[in-house]
Amino acid sequence: MTDLHDLLTKNDKKEGKMKGFWLCWVGGTDGGFHYRHYTFEGALIEAERLARLPDNRGKYVYVLEASNRCKVEPCPVKWEAPECA
Repeated sequence: MTDLHDLLTKNDKKEGKMKGFWLCWVGGTDGGFHYRHYTFEGALIEAERLARLPDNRGKYVYVLEASNRCKVEPCPVKWEAPECA
């Protein structure tokens, strides 16, 4: 099973080549914290656990696969001063 202690997706500082992963999401909720599951089987186990929680009875739990990612690079600020005559 996936170790969840270092897999928070929020505030993730690790960058590099993207590895495939799965997330579980409970429909009708704000989403809360999500964990990266690096195996599909681990994500299914987590989805079943979430579905059994009392607050989630009757709600669908989705297993979502990350397929791609993108990143907007910050634009450098360039200052120019007018030439004095």
